[in-house]
Amino acid sequence: MKKITYINICFVLITFLGCNGRRMTAQLDAISQMANNQPDSALTLLSQLEPQKADWSEGDRMYFELVRLKAQNKAFITFTTDTIINKVVSYFQDHGTANERMLAYYLQGRVYADMGEAPQALQAYYDAIESADTTSSDCDYNTLIPVYGQMSQLFHQQNLPHDEIWALNHYIDYIRRYDSEKEYVIEKRRMISPYYLLGKKDTVLQIINDSYKALRDMGENQEAASALVSSIYIYTDRGQLHKARQTMDIFEKESGLFNKDGDIAKGREYYYYIKGYYYLTVNDIDSAEYYYRKAIVYTSDAYKGLLAVYRKRQNVDSVLHYSILNERALDSLHNSMEIDAIQRMSSLYNYNRSQKEAEQERIRYQKSQDILHYCINILIILMFIIICIGYLFAKNNKEKRNKIIKLRERLRTAKTQRAMIQEELISLKSEDLANIIAKKERQEKELAKQIKLLQAENEQYKENYKSIQQDNLDGFLDCNTANLFVRKAENKTEKQIPNDAEWKLLISEFVKYAPHTFQHFCATDTKPLSELELHVCLLLILGISDKTISVMAKTSPTTVSNAKTRANEKLYGQKQANRLKNNLFMTLKGI
Repeated sequence: MKKITYINICFVLITFLGCNGRRMTAQLDAISQMANNQPDSALTLLSQLEPQKADWSEGDRMYFELVRLKAQNKAFITFTTDTIINKVVSYFQDHGTANERMLAYYLQGRVYADMGEAPQALQAYYDAIESADTTSSDCDYNTLIPVYGQMSQLFHQQNLPHDEIWALNHYIDYIRRYDSEKEYVIEKRRMISPYYLLGKKDTVLQIINDSYKALRDMGENQEAASALVSSIYIYTDRGQLHKARQTMDIFEKESGLFNKDGDIAKGREYYYYIKGYYYLTVNDIDSAEYYYRKAIVYTSDAYKGLLAVYRKRQNVDSVLHYSILNERALDSLHNSMEIDAIQRMSSLYNYNRSQKEAEQERIRYQKSQDILHYCINILIILMFIIICIGYLFAKNNKEKRNKIIKLRERLRTAKTQRAMIQEELISLKSEDLANIIAKKERQEKELAKQIKLLQAENEQYKENYKSIQQDNLDGFLDCNTANLFVRKAENKTEKQIPNDAEWKLLISEFVKYAPHTFQHFCATDTKPLSELELHVCLLLILGISDKTISVMAKTSPTTVSNAKTRANEKLYGQKQANRLKNNLFMTLKGI
C-alpha cells in the first residue's frame, strides 16, 4: 500500500513539473531585479529571450509576461490593453508565490488606471493587498508600498480625502519601516492635500512644520524650505501676514527652486497664484495682478485672483465677471456629481470586499473541518486494523498452544497405556500365555509407533511456535533497512559505505526480528562480539560477499577474514572463518 502511494505521488509530481515547471525562474528573477532601477535594460534582455518563449512551460511564459509588464511600468510606458495582464492574473491566482500574485494584481491596477477604469483599478489594488503575506520574512514591500501609493493617488484624483488618508497611512508606515528617514519625512508631506481638502488646516500646518524641522535637522535645508509653500497660503488666508512673509522669504531664498530672474522651477508654477494672493491681501494690487497673470498659464485659479483684482479697482468687465462665476458654478456642480458617484463606487467596493473576505473565511473553516474529519476517520480505521491484527495474532497463538497441550495429553495417555500393557506382558509371560502375549506385543508395537508419530508432530508444532515467538529470519531479510544495505552492496545507492545512523538502524532491526540470536551474540562466555565482528555477521546474514563487506566496513579483506575467525570462535568454538555464515543461519533457523 505504501509503495503504491509513493508511486502515485511521484507520478503527480512528474506530471506537474512537466506541465508547469519553471526552469527560467532564476534568470527571470535577475531581470526582474534589474527592472527596479534599469527598466530599459531589462526590456532589452526580455526581447532577446522572447524567441525562446514558445519552448517554455506555461509557468515560465506567464512569469516572463509578468516581468515584462513590471519593466514597462517602471519605464513609464502607458498601457492601452488589459488582455495580457488579465491572462497573467488568471494564471497566478492558482500558481506562484504570494509576492508574484501581489505583483500581478498591482500591475493590473496600473493597466486599468492608464485606461481610465478607476473602479477596476481600485479593485485590483485591493486584491493585491489581500494577496500580500506580510507575516512572511520575504514579503515584497517594494511592491506593496507602491500599491498603497497608487491607491492614494487614485483617491486624490477622485476627491476622496478620507480614503486617501487611509491609503497614505499604510503607505507612510511601510516607508518608515523599510526606507530611509529622509524618504519617510518627504513622503509624509503627501498628507497635506487630503487634510487641506477636509479643511483641517491646523493639521496641515503641523505636518509642514514637522517636516521642515526634521529635514533641517538632517541638513536638508533646500528640501526643508521647499516644504513650506502650502503654509504661505494658510498664513495669508488667516491674516497672519508676518508669518506668511517670513515663510515666503525662506521658501524663495533656501529652496533652490528659483533662477536668477526669480522664476520658479517648472511644475511648481502654482506658487505664483499663492504669491499673488499674498500681495492682494496686503493691498499691493499691481504685484498681485503681475503674479496672477504669470499663473494664468498654469492654473485656472488665476482667473479668480484677477477677478478679485478687478473688483478692488472697480473696473472689471461684467462679461468676464459672469463668465468666471458661471465657470466656477459649473466646475462645482461637476465636482459634486463626480464625488457622489465615486463615493458610491467606493462604498460598493468596500461592501464587495467584506463579502469576499467573509466567503474566504467560510471556505477556510470548511476546509479545516474536512481535514479534521478525514484525520479522525483515518485514525479510527488504523485503530480497527491494529485491533484486528492483534486479535488474529493472539487467536493463532492460542490455537497453537492448545494443539501442543492436546498432543502432550495424548502422548501422556499413550505412554500410560504402554506401561500398563508392559506390566500385563510381564505378568502374562510368567503365566506362559502365548496367545495373549503375542496379542499384547502387537498392541505394544502399535502404541510405540503411535507415540513416535505423536512425538514428531509435537516437536514440529513446538518448533513452529518457537519460530513465531523467537527469531524471524525472513522478516529481517525483508525489512527496509536490510534492503537498503543490499542496495548499498550492489552499489545502487548514492553512497555505498553506511553511516553510523544506518548501522545502528540495521542492528535495531536485527534485534527486533532475531532477539534470541542477538542475545547469543551478546552472551558469549569469554567476550561479546566487537563492533566490526557484529557488522561482519550482519552483512554475512544479508548474503554480502567478503570483498564488498571490506568496502562497506572501511577495512581490508584480511581484517574481515580475521574478524570472521574471531566471531566464529566466540560464538561456536570453531576457528574456521568459512564456517561462520553456515553456523549463523543454523542458529537463526533453530537447527
